[in-house]
Amino acid sequence: MIGPVSRDSAVATLRSFYGQGSYQAVIDLLEAVIAEAQDEMESANDTITIWRAQGKATSARDLIAAIKPRDAE
Repeated sequence: MIGPVSRDSAVATLRSFYGQGSYQAVIDLLEAVIAEAQDEMESANDTITIWRAQGKATSARDLIAAIKPRDAE
């Protein structure tokens, strides 16, 4: 069995794909998650739903920031 990959190793791998289809697909997926979370926040009827949607959006933004190379636009 292969052990878990370190966060730094996973980020380095994703950054190595910068400019390629795989990298863009991951970014597109995370941006879709953010859009869904924003829709959930707008239509939420209770506080817990808002908090969960905010957490989902924040996590996706954090992942984008972690894998996006510093010199990327």
